Amino acid sequence: MIKYQGGCHCGQVRFKTESDPLMVHLCHCARCQKLQGTVTIYVVFNEMVEFSGQLSEYVTTGSSGLPVRYFFCPNCGTNISSSQDAYKGDGIAIILSAFDDPRQFEPEWESFCELKPKWLRDSGCIKKSFDGHNGEEMLTWIMEEYFS
Repeated sequence: MIKYQGGCHCGQVRFKTESDPLMVHLCHCARCQKLQGTVTIYVVFNEMVEFSGQLSEYVTTGSSGLPVRYFFCPNCGTNISSSQDAYKGDGIAIILSAFDDPRQFEPEWESFCELKPKWLRDSGCIKKSFDGHNGEEMLTWIMEEYFS
């Protein structure tokens, strides 16, 4: 049974999964703000997410020094997902706005809080916050919280 699905604006790329998300993360980093046009909420799955259609890839270096891969529709440019080599496992982060119903998710934790827009308020769903310079602490917490 499909639990979650979504895709790009033009419909060329679609995804679906039967899994529940591992975590929902709100990122305030400058890279996400530049690439997504705003702060970004990632819905991370550690189980199979099935994609149809062709995705293009953009690779850059994350704060860990390891590659971060961003996937988007080559036709309409909609950002769909990302993955980071710093995180062990097969996790894939789907960008909240790519879901057919993005209202079904709330972020549990946030990162790069020093870059958080002053107008953005927490609704009470955030359990843990990290500044960007605490990358090692954040990665340790993620690994213990979600991958142990």
